[in-house]
This record gives sequence, structure tokens and C-alpha cells, in this order.
Amino acid sequence: RCSEPPARAARPLQMSLTFVHHHTELTALGAPRLGDADALAGLVIAAASAVGLQGHGPPVAKSGPRGIAVVLVGHGGHLALHTIPEEGRAVIDLVAPAPADPKRAVEIILRRLST
Repeated sequence: RCSEPPARAARPLQMSLTFVHHHTELTALGAPRLGDADALAGLVIAAASAVGLQGHGPPVAKSGPRGIAVVLVGHGGHLALHTIPEEGRAVIDLVAPAPADPKRAVEIILRRLST
């Protein structure tokens, strides 16, 4: 007779993750770049990469009555960029696994939108 070993109860996977959440509003920016959804999508990829955030897929860019929203959902966080071209403003929302330095992403976005 063949016997099977007793079944073991599944143990929950224990993970300890710490996240960095950063929110920045940028003003007095050049309006032409703030209205280019394709350029903003590329910018979000570059900024996310600078903090080690890899996307689940390409960023989603949507135009609305007051501007453009671009969001990259990644493994362990997201980067969202909202622009209002008429006002020269942008808002950045970043969540990334620690020890990401959100200043790196902000610097990339600011540099490209200020020129």
C-alpha cells in the first residue's frame, strides 16, 4: 500500500516593502511640450527608469479639456504626470519602492519641460 505524506498548510508569503511617495507641482513651464502626449509619455518612461520603476506596459496618455494625464503603472509603484499647458503647470505623483530618490525623476521632468 502506498501512502502520501500529510498535506501541509500553505503559509502566506511575508514581504516587507517600504515605499516612497512624492508629489510635486511645477509652474512657469513651456506650454508647447506640456501639450505633446507622445513626448510626455516618453518623458514619464525616462523619469520612472531613473528611480528604478519598470512599467507593466506602456504609459497611458489621455487628453482632457484642461490638459493631459500620463500614467505609468509599474512593478511596485506608479508615476503620474498631469499637465495644464495653458497655465504652464504640471503635477507629478510618484510611488516607488524605497530607497528610490524621487528627486531624480523630478529633475528629469523639470529639465525637459523647462527647455
